[in-house]
Amino acid sequence: MKATELRNYNRALQAVSDYFDGDMEAAELWMQRPTGSLGGHKPIEMLSTEQEFHAVLSAINRLEDGRM
Repeated sequence: MKATELRNYNRALQAVSDYFDGDMEAAELWMQRPTGSLGGHKPIEMLSTEQEFHAVLSAINRLEDGRM
């Protein structure tokens, strides 16, 4: 994993773990599963560009808002 991907992974993992009330196992599973709001892609596969990273953050925000 490149430095940018690692940074984005850590930021996304923290955001989604907040959604899961600090449950890192649930957060890591979410990052590794295909997600409909990301066109069936796994969030972990969408961390190499800022545009993809922001799509992952947007998906997490929709989870928090109950729109998924």
